[in-house]
Amino acid sequence: MMTGNEDPPITADQVLQFLSENPDFLHRLTGKNLAIDAADGKIVDLTPAIAKRARNEARRMGQQNQSIFKLAAENMVNWQRLHHAALALLAAGDAQHLFHVVAAQFPPIFDLSSSHLITASPALHGMACKQEATLCTPEELQTITSGKSLSLGQPSKNLCKVLNITPASVAIISLPDRLAEPVANSVLVLCGHAKSSFTPDLANDLLVLLAELVGVALTAQLEKHGWSGRL
Repeated sequence: MMTGNEDPPITADQVLQFLSENPDFLHRLTGKNLAIDAADGKIVDLTPAIAKRARNEARRMGQQNQSIFKLAAENMVNWQRLHHAALALLAAGDAQHLFHVVAAQFPPIFDLSSSHLITASPALHGMACKQEATLCTPEELQTITSGKSLSLGQPSKNLCKVLNITPASVAIISLPDRLAEPVANSVLVLCGHAKSSFTPDLANDLLVLLAELVGVALTAQLEKHGWSGRL
C-alpha cells in the first residue's frame, strides 16, 4: 500500500519517453554518441561499438596466444638442444673427446660462434688438447666470473684476453662447486654471434643445467684418470 508521501513508480514508457526527449543523456553517462530512435523508443548504434571492442579484444588475445605459442616453441627447441648436448657428452669415450664435444659440437648444437671450457686446474688442462681447453690462474678465473655463478652480456676485457678473441656476447656459467675441486674451478663460456645472443634478461635454468651436465661428465673423467682428490 502506498502512503501519501510516496511517489508512484516510474514506468518503462516514461523512461523511453525521457530518453527520446533527451538524446544526449546517455552520451553524458557513457561518453558514447548513442542515437535514440523516437519512433519505437529503442536505443540504436550500440552494435558498431560492441563489435569494435570485440575485434580489439580478439586481436589482443590472438597476439597473446601467438606469444605463448612462440615461447613454447622456443622452449621445445632449447630442450631438444640440451638433449643433443647430453647425448654428445655421454658418447665421449675419454677426456679429450669430452673437451672436443664442448669446443666443436656445442657451437652447432646451440648456434654459437664458439664454446670454451676455462679452468684454473692443471689437472683438467692436462686431460685435454691445448686447443680445446683454456688454462688460467685462479685470480683470472675470479676476475672473469666476478664472483657470480652465471653472467650474460658483453664480454669483459679480461675474458677477451684469456680467450684471445672478442665475442659479440657471452654466457659465463660456473661449473657446480659441489663437484670435484678441479671441476669447481672451471667455467663454461658460450659465445654468441650477435650482441643480442646473450643479454642479462635471458638467464634461464637451461644454461645452469648445461653446466651441471658438463661438470658431471668432467668429474667422471677425473675418476677414470684416477684423480684422488676430494669429491
